[in-house]
Formats: sequence, structure tokens, C-alpha cells
Amino acid sequence: MAEPEPNAAPQPQPWGLAATLAWGLLAIGVSAAVIIPAMRWFIGDVPDLTAEVDGVTFALLTCIETPVQVAVLALAAYIAKWRIADYLSLTWPGRRKAALAIWMTVLFVLGYDALTLLLDRDVVASFQVDTYYTARQQGGLMLLWFAFVIVAPVGEEILFRGFLFRGWASATRTAWPAIFVIAAIWAGMHIQYDWFGIIQIFFLGLLLGLIRWHSGSTSLTIFLHALINAWATLQTAVKVEWLS
Repeated sequence: MAEPEPNAAPQPQPWGLAATLAWGLLAIGVSAAVIIPAMRWFIGDVPDLTAEVDGVTFALLTCIETPVQVAVLALAAYIAKWRIADYLSLTWPGRRKAALAIWMTVLFVLGYDALTLLLDRDVVASFQVDTYYTARQQGGLMLLWFAFVIVAPVGEEILFRGFLFRGWASATRTAWPAIFVIAAIWAGMHIQYDWFGIIQIFFLGLLLGLIRWHSGSTSLTIFLHALINAWATLQTAVKVEWLS
């Protein structure tokens, strides 16, 4: 490992607990506020977000709000006088750490799928089936795949394992509480799933948080999140196209 330069400036402090939460809420709020004019521009109407949202609308909402949310978090990192990539840990770890993280994630996902089948529950949630089917009806499957597999993992990981983790896990003693709280918040936001699915997401959050801590890489958790979503979307496609 290279020694730091003698005159190198120390890394600025990240945002504190309250400020990190405030910036996160601001990013979510600003991205939500952009949805109304953006949806009017794209489809000439604003969907009723309290009602069941179809696959194309869900994909559009994801693709619109995510860049805005990421931009606000990047601004927060810039104001804190950090390089944005450093603050959000957008780096790639060594091969050994990456390979171990991939195997851990694969084993967890397949193991939870096996448990789901043993408990005689559906591996594919009804929300996934509904969004896939409605997107197929409207010719929007490519957009749905893009939103699920690329856009959503990037946005969620930058917010949770990138920005929130940087502010809340600034020391070793705060890492585990931060991983737990961030996983709980992340799972709680997925209200489109039932309790069993939310529990799965919570444990996935713990795993991704642990990987983020030991690898120092949000890029790795983005990649893993994308793999998880790709597998879930493939399972949905198989169920809708061949098993229905």
C-alpha cells in the first residue's frame, strides 16, 4: 500500500447523523416533487400514486426520480468538500472481496428461494407479476427491465449504502447500528411486498451493508443489487410467459 504524501490534506468530515438524514429526506422530497411536472410532460397525466400503479408507470417514475435523487446527494457530497465518488464510495474492490461477495449473495438468494418453496409460498410476488404483465400489455418490457435492473439498484444503493452509510457509519463502533438501521429503513420502504418479502429485503439489506463495510465499495453493492433484481425479473418473466 502506498504511503500518503506528507503534505496531503486530511479527508473532510462527512455529514453528521442529523444532517445525513436531512439530506436524504431532501433528496427523496425533491425527486418526488419532480414527478408531477415530469409525468405531465411524458404522458400528459399524473398517476394516482395511492392506487395500483402499472408496470410502465412504475418504470417511468423510477427513471425520473432516481437521477434527481442522486444529483441532490452528489450536491451534498460536494458541499461537504469531498470528491463525489469518494463520498459515495463509487470504487471497485479487489477480486477476492468481489468474488466472495458475489458468492455470499448468490447463496443467500437461492437459499431464501428454497425456504420460500419449503413454506409453500410464491417465489414471485404479486407486485412483480402485476408490473410485468401490465408492462407487457403496453409494450414497455424493455423499460421495465431497465428500471428494475439498472436504475433502481443505482438509486437505492447510492442513497442507502452510499450516502447514509457514509454519514452514519463514520466509525467502527457505529457500523453495525448503521447497517441495521439502514436495512430496516430500506426494507420498510418496500411496502409493495408482503411481510415475508419485506423480511427478505431486510436480510438482504444486512448482507449488502456488511459487504459495503468490508469492501468499502458501493459500486459492488450496486452490482449485487442489479444481479438480485435481474434474477427476480427473470423469475417473473418465466412465471408470466410460461407458467401462467
